[in-house]
Amino acid sequence: MSEFDRRPDGISPIPHGQPPGHLLAPIPHATASPPQAVQDTRTGVSRLVKPLLLLLSLLAVGLLLRALPGGPGGLLPAVSVLRHGVSGRLLFLVAGTLICAVGMPRQAVCFAGGIAYGLLPGVLLSSLATVAGCMLGFFWARLAARDWAHRWLEARAGGWLGRLDRFVTARPFNAILTFRLLPVGSSLALNLAAGVLGIGAWPFFAATVLGSLPQTVIFTLLGAGTRIGHTAQIVLALLLFVASGCVGLLLLRRRGDVLA
Repeated sequence: MSEFDRRPDGISPIPHGQPPGHLLAPIPHATASPPQAVQDTRTGVSRLVKPLLLLLSLLAVGLLLRALPGGPGGLLPAVSVLRHGVSGRLLFLVAGTLICAVGMPRQAVCFAGGIAYGLLPGVLLSSLATVAGCMLGFFWARLAARDWAHRWLEARAGGWLGRLDRFVTARPFNAILTFRLLPVGSSLALNLAAGVLGIGAWPFFAATVLGSLPQTVIFTLLGAGTRIGHTAQIVLALLLFVASGCVGLLLLRRRGDVLA
């Protein structure tokens, strides 16, 4: 007897002793992955959660300060220390510079500047503190702790430093400006990386001034609106934050190879 039972027409051989149903078993299909653009967008949105939570937390703190007894509008009397002439402004600049230099959220400094001084003076003083803190971290990594900063960055970011190096080699100003405009990421890591990678001080300074300005305006506006109880300013700050987040998503997609 043959190994196969054959039909009279000679087609469709069926192995002997094996049920023909196995030929109808479903063929497994690979699960399709989302397109890369969709994955990048999801990653970008998840990265925006942290700054959004920071914004909402600062707003809650500001509203709480207004509700507490104290100075005008219910603000705590401690805020009046920052408003006390030149000495108060110098205190704000020193404290804000140190906060930004050690990597704490510069948005909190801008928010405090808006509460203490209002929009325009707050933007000016907050910008000075932000840039001074970034330059302090930059020069510290460049002149005093280059080896330590390099080891810290490698341990924290892995291959990110190498990708950033390739990114900034051709266009250092554009590279730093791009990262400053993003509402995500570590300012401290960028300051140290710029110092380690040998980016020029002037391109770093100019890109930091311009790139930090949008977030400075947003959070100072939020603080100023909280101080005087203007809902319109608070809403405007929230809308500007959403707009900056959308710009951030576009930049994340364009520079995904570096930010991954």
